[in-house]
Amino acid sequence: MFITAEDLCLRRPEPKDVEELYRYRNDPRIVTALCGFSKGYSRADLLEWVERQRKNPTDIVWVIADAEDRCVGHCGLYNIDHAVGSAEVAICIGTACFRKGQSRGIMTALKKYGFGYLNLRKIRGEVLGTNKLAINFNKKCGMIEEGILREEEYRDGQYVDVHIFGMLKRDWQAE
Repeated sequence: MFITAEDLCLRRPEPKDVEELYRYRNDPRIVTALCGFSKGYSRADLLEWVERQRKNPTDIVWVIADAEDRCVGHCGLYNIDHAVGSAEVAICIGTACFRKGQSRGIMTALKKYGFGYLNLRKIRGEVLGTNKLAINFNKKCGMIEEGILREEEYRDGQYVDVHIFGMLKRDWQAE
């Protein structure tokens, strides 16, 4: 699977991506901003993750690659439930491409794949309450804030809220 988004491409993860995955998935500036990324990863962990993602029936994960095919992040649709027609969406971009305006094109590609190709009914995502950029990003991408899980995650010595965002297929079709 190969998807273009802005001047980036989305492709399946490969073993050659481990070094870049290692770099940004252990970067404290990135880790502290994302739900579920609270521990460090070894290169062996990430190689195992790449192999597991290539076979995972409920997740579709793509590496975000630049024009030189270098991994600059990853994104995906997770916990896909075809019976219910839903999935979770997540985007993680390393500092090399951070704040260059490409995330919106990636989210557009993910929604198109989820709603158009997989025929999902709903896509949802979680954002730490401390990550104001991601909260605003989700809103700009048409995601609706559906609720807040109070003090759901522990970061930097304190409990933080997790904001839940969602989009229905009919909302996507109306964009």
